[in-house]
Amino acid sequence: MPLVLGVMGLPQVEVELLRIIVRLSSNLRSLWTVSESQPCDLLLVDGDAPAAERQTPAVRFVVPMVARGEAVAAAPARRTLARPIYAEELVALLNQVAPSGASGDAARAMVRSIRARASLIRWPSQVTLQRHPIYVRLAAALSKSAQSAESLSVLGRIDVQECSTFLGLLEEEGALTWSEEARAPRPSGASASGEAAQHKRGLLSRIRRRLGLA
Repeated sequence: MPLVLGVMGLPQVEVELLRIIVRLSSNLRSLWTVSESQPCDLLLVDGDAPAAERQTPAVRFVVPMVARGEAVAAAPARRTLARPIYAEELVALLNQVAPSGASGDAARAMVRSIRARASLIRWPSQVTLQRHPIYVRLAAALSKSAQSAESLSVLGRIDVQECSTFLGLLEEEGALTWSEEARAPRPSGASASGEAAQHKRGLLSRIRRRLGLA
């Protein structure tokens, strides 16, 4: 059974665009359909309407749509979808919603993943960073040392599930390397230490230049 993307208070032109993206995208992990009436798994509402979310039915996720560039100011503590709608941002949002009947194996994998440590090998894309206001801070923490979803949750004072989502997005775009300390011996010797230090300095230098801090 497909997941349902619901809409409330959106202009018809945006609803039709959502339908086109959902129908044509080859990057969606689950089958989705757009509905203006039936119960849904994720509901998009017009963030410009002050009472929009108070009028929504009980759904798993409610995401307000706001003008591009105003997402952080409009909803600093939660996820939004910017308009005009970009296909890759909508797909990234929908891919964060798992079917309600997720298997026990998937749940156990999530438990393992929140303890696994990872570090950045390159700065994340703007599409990923704009998904949530806290993501830039989490990326900065990952650039300094290996972190798990649990440790990021403590550092960022944010729910561990959001941190797991962030790590998943980084893994998808190939921006992470995972620590395998428990399975593989650590490199020894001066050359290995020098290589690691040089790699870290190079990464920090590139990130500082990207942020205009160099």
